Amino acid sequence: MITVYDIHDGSLRRRDPAPAAALPAGVWVDLVNPTKEEEHAVETSLGVGVPTREEMREIETSSQLYREGDAAIMTVRVVRRDGSAVAALTDATFILTPRHLATVRYVETKPFSIFCARGDKQGAHIDSLESIVVGILEAVVDRAADILEEVGVGLDTISERIFDQAEAANPGIASADLRTTIQRIGRSGDLAAKVRESLHSLNRAVAFLRTMERVRASADLTARSSTLRKDIQSLLDHNMYIASNIQFLLDSTLGLINIQQNAIIKIFSVAAVIFLPPTLIASIYGMNFVEMPELKWFLGYPTALGLMVLSAILPYLYFKRRGWL
Repeated sequence: MITVYDIHDGSLRRRDPAPAAALPAGVWVDLVNPTKEEEHAVETSLGVGVPTREEMREIETSSQLYREGDAAIMTVRVVRRDGSAVAALTDATFILTPRHLATVRYVETKPFSIFCARGDKQGAHIDSLESIVVGILEAVVDRAADILEEVGVGLDTISERIFDQAEAANPGIASADLRTTIQRIGRSGDLAAKVRESLHSLNRAVAFLRTMERVRASADLTARSSTLRKDIQSLLDHNMYIASNIQFLLDSTLGLINIQQNAIIKIFSVAAVIFLPPTLIASIYGMNFVEMPELKWFLGYPTALGLMVLSAILPYLYFKRRGWL
């Protein structure tokens, strides 16, 4: 699908797609999951090859940020969630020429939708193709910040579940659903890792954008790109804090699981020690040898039962006094 925007009075205005050869200067061509015919039409208009989906996935910096004639091509990673707990990384490519801007995506992403909604309003301060690129990158960074905030809130909830045992509503260590807790920590770690990869690609893209003459010539774009790099760096620092917090919570949860296992093993060990003397007494008097004088003893049976009960109670009281139970 091709959507064409032009700049009108500082905001974006959507227009009907025109034939490739008739695209006027200063328009933004947004391609979402384009067909081969649509890619060919844009390549004819821009005079630049549109990267394929496989080329956009390449991880080398030379494949993500490069120049082709007068055009600058930048590919960034964008976190996509679609309202679910599972996140995925998708690629978005910017093709900036002196006359046109083209963006290529194969899935719809929220930052682009947010930017288009803002750009349609009056006073959006969009006055050049470069300002569109910077605005989209700002929306991507804002979305990454929102995701990191969500991860941080989720980690706070997990931390309270693990450590705040004083609350009556929270389960104790013995009954806490630690398997679910580990799954939630794992999802948070996966999401933070994807945001970190996205931020690194954005950081490289902004540095590449700042080398362009038309960006350096604009005081507004220079200031915005500088602020954008600072925001990305601060988010990367916050992401490192979140990663360390995730590792701490994971270690703590595994420690609690180890405590649970040790408590269970201790119960079985104490039970084995308590029932060992009664078992020994029962084994002795269950051998039925002929020369055992207690076999014909009138009080032998109740005496044996009493010894077994006494031999079980004494170790229990000893363990209780030592605080092992």
